[in-house]
Amino acid sequence: MNWWQRVVSFYHNVFNVKFAIISAAFNGFVAVLVNAGHSPEQFWMAGVAQSISSFLSTGVTARVVQHFSSIRSWPVSYFLGSLVPAVMTFAMSWLAHFWNNTPEVLASCVAPTVISYTTSYVTNYITRRGYLLPGNYKEVGK
Repeated sequence: MNWWQRVVSFYHNVFNVKFAIISAAFNGFVAVLVNAGHSPEQFWMAGVAQSISSFLSTGVTARVVQHFSSIRSWPVSYFLGSLVPAVMTFAMSWLAHFWNNTPEVLASCVAPTVISYTTSYVTNYITRRGYLLPGNYKEVGK
């Protein structure tokens, strides 16, 4: 396997850029709104911190959901495929806001975590139906 094939394989295994971009834009905006009562520097930096955190966490967690979607038992697939990404999202958001000294750390983390949890069900459903699959997706139950 050459270096390019390794890069493509890595991408297919760990990241989904389309979900990442949408999440960064939406969650960054939410963090700006949540922190709007503070100084402009603080609310813009909260938005930037959340956008970066959401881009990275959603890119990874969307693909994590897709790994869980290949579990044959749908209750296990949906439960773990939503809980694990939500915990990952909360941890990454909290770290980004902690490092940024965001005034409303927990409030800034709530929306991305709830969104991650709920959208993971949708991502799992879509994946289990055979849509938006990465190039190396393992079929359900195989």
